[in-house]
Amino acid sequence: MKATKIPTNCILSDKEMKCLKTYNERQRRQFLASKADSMGCHGVNYVCNAIDVCRDTLYRGKHELDTDANASFPDGRIRKVGGGRTPTLEKHPEYLDLFDKIASLYTAGLPQDENVIWLTISVLQIIELFKEHGIKVSRYTVNQMKKARGFKERSFVKALTLKDVKDRNAQFEKIQKVRSECEFNNIPIFSIDTKKKEMIGKFKRQGTVSCKGQPKAYDHDFKTFSDGTIVPHGIYDVGANTGYLTLGTSHDTAEFNFIQVWQEHLQWRYPNADTICILCDGGGSNACSHHIVKQSLMKLASTIGVNIIMLHYPPYCSKYNPIEHCMFSPISRSWSGAPLMSIENARSRAETTTTKKGLSIIATINQRTYETKRPIEESYESEKSRRIVFDDELPKWNYLIRCS
Repeated sequence: MKATKIPTNCILSDKEMKCLKTYNERQRRQFLASKADSMGCHGVNYVCNAIDVCRDTLYRGKHELDTDANASFPDGRIRKVGGGRTPTLEKHPEYLDLFDKIASLYTAGLPQDENVIWLTISVLQIIELFKEHGIKVSRYTVNQMKKARGFKERSFVKALTLKDVKDRNAQFEKIQKVRSECEFNNIPIFSIDTKKKEMIGKFKRQGTVSCKGQPKAYDHDFKTFSDGTIVPHGIYDVGANTGYLTLGTSHDTAEFNFIQVWQEHLQWRYPNADTICILCDGGGSNACSHHIVKQSLMKLASTIGVNIIMLHYPPYCSKYNPIEHCMFSPISRSWSGAPLMSIENARSRAETTTTKKGLSIIATINQRTYETKRPIEESYESEKSRRIVFDDELPKWNYLIRCS
């Protein structure tokens, strides 16, 4: 005769049901086994019918309570150690030998570092090679074999310099020393650089974006189909963790946007500053060997009325400039995924950029047209000898520009 279905509330109270929902599987079966035991000889039937639990589960819980089996469970575990199927590689250690033979035929490395070796075939190709030997393996098993042999998914890191630059380390020590002195004397430190140019239009960008529907972009990145080009120039205030981004539409030249940013923002933040420190690259529009750069810097110092300590990073070391990782990298993340449809769109998205350390971005649009191939003024040499004081140790990369 089929057992009659007993209402749950006849077995467990509302409070007990609430507690039951918070238990893990071991606590749940032991609690129900204890409840069935308290109901007499038919308790197991009553609980199974009311709670829809397997009889074997209750008997297991009762056995654990009777034999004090809880002591066999390590702290934090619900089940005993050793459950589940034996791992494939433990049952078939010969798979690793075959994997080693395959890997020896499809590996590459770096002559400079014998410890760096990578596979030149994919997981699916390894599976096919195993099939040729009459062995069927899964993706998971292949990944386990790769892990057992020390192969891990990695990307190449830009850590090798293209050229061994003389006095490279000495210049980094110089920069660190001058920065420490500036911080001690409350001299503002700024890092400047120009970010790579960006095309305006429906061009695919790296990254993803949360959206409804499938976004579409042009299938080719031809400049002739763009609605213009953005030249982002940045000034990063190291002490205040604030970035000033100027989006230009002209050229990347040695004429700095520092004057406008100083007059609109920085002079009010540093009203008592008579000297500032600028960190920049050693090439491009900030090249330390170009006369036009020093001419522009002298004009900058005269206009804003402060002395400027210039520190150039050695060649091939621009990634160490603070603006690269403190300002430009977060902005690139803000610009990732969706196309830059207009220069105004680029500005608004840049201003939403922030980091856990409190970075803030002030972005402006500069429609000014800059001239190229500007001539050196006749008074340049005399002004240079009077106003620029070069460092005794590394004069090429370090100098002071007087405002008058």
